Amino acid sequence: MMKYGLTIYVYGRVQGVGFRYQTFRWAKSNKLTGYVCNLHDGSVKIVAYGESEQLDKLTHWLEQGGPPGARIDSFSSQSCAVENVADFSVRH
Repeated sequence: MMKYGLTIYVYGRVQGVGFRYQTFRWAKSNKLTGYVCNLHDGSVKIVAYGESEQLDKLTHWLEQGGPPGARIDSFSSQSCAVENVADFSVRH
């Protein structure tokens, strides 16, 4: 099982709508590790580690609009080095 890393920056109405916690639940149920956090510019950063198929599902979920209540205007993603973390977390 090969693990990959992906850093995603999500823009739109993604703060104050439960985006981080719904992303946390989605990632946990899809067996990803990593974290999600708000950024000062109003965007959200997701760093996710998992198999290629799991990461593809994450980007597809974002393409479909992500969690209810959010409005994703755009997002960008890039590969990143895989860190050895045991879980997915919400960072503040």
